[in-house]
Amino acid sequence: MAEKLRPAAGVLQKGTLRENVEVAPGVRLLNMSLAVGGDEVSLPVPGQFYLVECGGGREHLLRRPMSAAMAREIDGGLRLEFLVEVVGWGTAALAALAPGAEVDLLGPLGRGYDISGSRAALLIGGGIGVAPLYFLAKKLEAEGVTCELLAGFKTGERYFAGLSDLACAVTVSTEDGSLGACGLVCDGLEDRLVRFDSAFVCGPEAMMARATKACEKAG
Repeated sequence: MAEKLRPAAGVLQKGTLRENVEVAPGVRLLNMSLAVGGDEVSLPVPGQFYLVECGGGREHLLRRPMSAAMAREIDGGLRLEFLVEVVGWGTAALAALAPGAEVDLLGPLGRGYDISGSRAALLIGGGIGVAPLYFLAKKLEAEGVTCELLAGFKTGERYFAGLSDLACAVTVSTEDGSLGACGLVCDGLEDRLVRFDSAFVCGPEAMMARATKACEKAG
């Protein structure tokens, strides 16, 4: 079984929802299982995503892009996890699904994170952007790469408690100071970067732009 699991081009797959758990107000963790079909198994790497069908018939044709928050082998297939933040009709429909529901997925898509050559990695996530970085942190830990995660949220209510499962250091900041440090996740980033040789970022565009400038300045 393990020999079959490898990154593959995106394909249409059908997942079965096993769990739907609220992990923060307006944020759900969807745990899906996918059966193995034939010799091809679409195993995502951290940073890849799926286009997830939300239902709704002809009125809502567009799939919603969801980064994998975790992927692992299970007996007879794969287990995928997604963090879903309710921001509109499509994500609300996904968040309302009950265990046993079938969901169409197209993926994995995207290039994913390239960790080759990384010896000490800083992970910088904003809001729901922590999802692929949680997956990445698990991968880095398994590869013996030193890492630290900076996780920023608007308020402490939005914190994803699953981050406490990580073996690496996790530093939390909130914009209102209700949990961790008060401020933005990129505050003081230039000083932190001197201890790392690579950085991986996911979050709002403004946050990623600021992180990119800090990385460029740090070389």
